[in-house]
Amino acid sequence: MELTVLGKYGPYGKAGTGCSSGYLVKNGDDCIVLDMGCGTLSRLMAKIDIAKIKHIYISHLHYDHTSDLLVFRYLLEEVSQTVNIYTHREDTPWYKILFDHPNFNVVDIDENTVINIGTTELRFLPMQHTVTDYAILIKGEKTLCYTGDTLFNPNVLKCFAASDLVLADCSKPKGFNGPHMTVEDAIRLAKQYPETKIIATHQSAAYNPKADLEATGILSAEEGATYSI
Repeated sequence: MELTVLGKYGPYGKAGTGCSSGYLVKNGDDCIVLDMGCGTLSRLMAKIDIAKIKHIYISHLHYDHTSDLLVFRYLLEEVSQTVNIYTHREDTPWYKILFDHPNFNVVDIDENTVINIGTTELRFLPMQHTVTDYAILIKGEKTLCYTGDTLFNPNVLKCFAASDLVLADCSKPKGFNGPHMTVEDAIRLAKQYPETKIIATHQSAAYNPKADLEATGILSAEEGATYSI
């Protein structure tokens, strides 16, 4: 299983270089895109033949995780391709704008949903954010969890207990007061689950957590990097 970071920033990218949230997971021949924030589509196109993209997971409906879905629709129309979108259903205008399109097959998910894609199993756990957000557990020979955006909550522990690697929203600095986990949360989780690898993502443009995390073995997500699980 491989994880490629297309964009790691939130709520907006870094000047000149950075994109907001987007990731590509490959488990053998199975591919799934996790979120599609601003700037990530062009990077996705550079990494993989778009014809192989059949499955996209959207953790929640904030703009920095969804905006490139709008331009992606133009590409799908051009190549006459339909993709499956896995996300939690919401009765909101933004949900309708994003997903009401003939080239999107939208599949509603919640904590009871199990989806099988080839040899890959997908499960979901609710997180705690300012809007509804779900973590995704991607199980092949190994298990990867992507938390989406979240505060620390009991389901985060379930994610860590079940996973070989967690791509976690845990990059905010010490003392941060907002709807995201901090480097302090990351360090506590690393101590509690020493066998679970952690990649810290959803970084602020003005703060890289690498210096605060490098002594712990926690990785700071790098755009363009591919990690083997």
